[in-house]
Amino acid sequence: MKIKTFDEQTERKILITSPPTWSGLVFSEQIELPIEFIRRGVLEIPSLLFSTKGRSEIKWRAGLSDFQAMHGTGSIVYIDRDYELENLSMSGEQRVFKLDFDIQKIEQLTGRELITDALLTRHLPRHIMDKDEHIGALMHGINMEIRNGCPSGALYAESISLAIISYFWGKYSIRHSIRKLNGLSPSKLSILKDYIHNNISYDVSLTQMAEIIGITPQHLSRCFKEIMGESPYQYLLKLRIAEAKRLLRNGNFSMTEISYATGFSSPSHFSNTFRKITGFSPRQFQKNI
Repeated sequence: MKIKTFDEQTERKILITSPPTWSGLVFSEQIELPIEFIRRGVLEIPSLLFSTKGRSEIKWRAGLSDFQAMHGTGSIVYIDRDYELENLSMSGEQRVFKLDFDIQKIEQLTGRELITDALLTRHLPRHIMDKDEHIGALMHGINMEIRNGCPSGALYAESISLAIISYFWGKYSIRHSIRKLNGLSPSKLSILKDYIHNNISYDVSLTQMAEIIGITPQHLSRCFKEIMGESPYQYLLKLRIAEAKRLLRNGNFSMTEISYATGFSSPSHFSNTFRKITGFSPRQFQKNI
């Protein structure tokens, strides 16, 4: 008899979910309601949860061992696919961010097969409970991006998803990778920089960039930052702001025209990002020229 999933046996309030335009790991914010008792259950997809509010006592059995833990703000819970838990109960509500570690999506982002690759076949414990502020900060970033309508585009979505994957596997895996990744050659770096320069008005994705030079998105992201001192997204953002300054100095373009010419999803997104990076609004910058 097939074991029911926890989704089939528990109640929750879904607050937001990642839209189809989001190209990173599937994300949701939800309120997990108290669980009186679940005899047996599993997850269909490996999931990582980060608690943003609430405190609960969680009890469960795995194999022949009984577990009990307090789960509150700042805590993470990871449960692997098909990992069977028994006698599960949870007191109190928990407001959480949830990321699905879907195998196909991770393979798409990293360009690697999980079964054979040295990085992603490092074993994770079947379940993890810990406090992790870094995971929380990254998930808060995803939450804000989705709530704002995903204005930063595919490159941001893929980059922050890869950051979580790399950090999580690096910290919690049981053994380390034995493979050393090759560096990014000067010729490939030049091709990438030219591509970014020529496409600052478009929604550039990490996957597209990786395909151009024939490496994985994860390899690209890591090597680019090692060489340039910043991520591909930060580099693109710097170019967009530089081009926006040029157009503002020109004085012949409206804020809306400049916004879309430099790849921002809306004038408000452009204005907020410009102010965050330069300390001035676009109009203040233009007046001070």
